[in-house]
This record gives sequence, structure tokens and C-alpha cells, in this order.
Amino acid sequence: MLTFEPNDFPLDNGVRLLEASAGTGKTFALAHLVLRLISEEQLQLRRLLVVTFTEAAAAELRDRIGRRLQEALCALEQPQRQDFDAVLLDWRQRRGAGPDQQLRARLLLALEELDGADITTIHGFCHRNLSRHALEAGRPPDPELETDSDTTLQQIAHDYWQQQVLPLPVSLLGGLGLQQVDPDRVRQLLASLDGDPALDLEPLPPQLSLERPLAEQLPAIWHSRWQQFCDLWQGHGRALIDDFQAAAAHWHGLGAKASKHYVRKYSKDRCGPVDDLITAGGAAGDYRAVAADPLLNGLFHPGTFCQEARRAEGDGRPIRLPRPELMEAVAALVDGPA
Repeated sequence: MLTFEPNDFPLDNGVRLLEASAGTGKTFALAHLVLRLISEEQLQLRRLLVVTFTEAAAAELRDRIGRRLQEALCALEQPQRQDFDAVLLDWRQRRGAGPDQQLRARLLLALEELDGADITTIHGFCHRNLSRHALEAGRPPDPELETDSDTTLQQIAHDYWQQQVLPLPVSLLGGLGLQQVDPDRVRQLLASLDGDPALDLEPLPPQLSLERPLAEQLPAIWHSRWQQFCDLWQGHGRALIDDFQAAAAHWHGLGAKASKHYVRKYSKDRCGPVDDLITAGGAAGDYRAVAADPLLNGLFHPGTFCQEARRAEGDGRPIRLPRPELMEAVAALVDGPA
């Protein structure tokens, strides 16, 4: 895979794919490529089509392209200035010494054409073309485009739920329900992606393949996490209670208010209920029981401990989980399938 170089990227005909994650400068790269197409290929801005996904992204892209063209014009007119970014300085150096009146004229023309340029969304591009060719298409001069994708998202969520989720074992289905995972939640997540395709998604577990049905894989992942939790609990469960009591004593010494979950001395057995849950779950485990268990979702969950630790110690200090392998196994067990 080649590294993207803004001033060396080929501009000849063909399909080019740039892979980039969020915040890596995609808009900057696009704006500079537009500058190069105008300066090197001598294309007019109105001959270019720049398409993105959302209205907000299109507005930002139009602004960035305008600023890039203005910066390039300033760089040409003020060759002594060195306060431009390195990419633009390299672009100017490649233009050579001396004024280039033709290039200056092309940049000025591009800035004049900016408001009418095709820098838009997919829907906006379709609307402009239908309007421009309304007579040929036999359509009204100001067509209305359907932009409400909610019906499509609902259908996708329904199909996914029916084909991938409903075949899961009853225990997993019950646990997902308690974790508020349902078709409407899937639709909401899809709507978030539809509104911002550049969202940085959490990676899938390495055992999970998109090429195979979920019902063939999730039970095995659950079983592996259940066994890992059970083994760690048998070795460290009661020691974790001692660590909680020590943490509560430390926070008390700092003057923190009493914690709902963590105290210097527990009056009730906190390990017995989890022991009973493990016994009842057997070798297979019961995700519904795990998702409903207040101790695994509260006292033993690392999210609860971190929240209490920040309240007691302040946000600036790093938090160290007691028995981190066990507490992380609890989180993987409770939250992982959802």
C-alpha cells in the first residue's frame, strides 16, 4: 500500500482509492487535489464534481476548497512568505520562479465559480441534474427528492434482526433484551452511520467474521468468555472483595464521601450470589441471568469502580483496577455479546 503524497498523487484518468480514518486530513487532501486539478490539469472548477455524504460535510468542503484556492493565490502573489503549510510551499516551489499570470487567472476564476460549483451531497447532485435536464427527462423543473431514509433503515434493521439475531439461543436473546438491544436500537445506530459515514467504529472481536451468520459464532464467543470468567472468579473472586474494602478505606482516608458500592467492611456476603449464579449457569452459562445480575452489573463491573474512583480521587489521577483480568472478564461477559 502506497502512502498518500498530496503533490505526487496521479491526476490521470482512472479510479483511485484513498483509505483514511477519522481526523487524518481527508478534507485537506480533497481541497488540495482540487487545487492541483485547476493548476496542473487546467480544469475549470465548474467542470469538477466533488461529492460527500452530508450537507454539513459539503458546506465544510466548499469552505475548505475556497480557502485552499485563496491560500494558493496568496502564495503566488507573495513568494517571500514562508508561513504556509508544507504541502502548499512544495506546490509553489514546483511551479517555479517568477509570476504565472495564467495560473493566477485560473485561480481567480475558480474563486468566482465557487458558489455555483458542484460541491454537494449525493442527493444534491441528483437534484441539480434533474433540474438541469428536467425537459429531457419529462420531469417538473423543480423536482422533490425523498430524503427520509427512516423507512429503509427500519427495513434493514428488521431484516437483520430476523435473519441474524432471532436464530440465537434463548439465553442470549433474553440477555440482549435486558441490555436494551432491540430492532429500534439497531435502527438508531444505522441512522447514526447514515448521518456520518466517517464514524470511527469499535473493531469487531477477532473471532467474529462478517462472512458467517451471527448465530453460528456468538454462542461460541459467549461460551469462551463464560469459561474465562468462571476460572478467574474461582481464583480471585474473594480476593477482589478484599481489594474493594482496601480501596474504600483509602478513599475514606482521602476524605471522600461514602460509596454506595464500596465500603470498608461488607456486612453481607457479596461472593455467594455470584457463586450461585455460576452453579446455576453450569458449563453453558446463562446470559440473561448475567445481564440481570445487579452485582456483575454494579459492584464487580469495572465501569462502576472507575466511576467511584474518579469521584473519590479526582479525574487527574490514573485509575488502576484491582484484579484487572477478573474485572475486565466481567465487562466482557456483561457487555460483550450486546
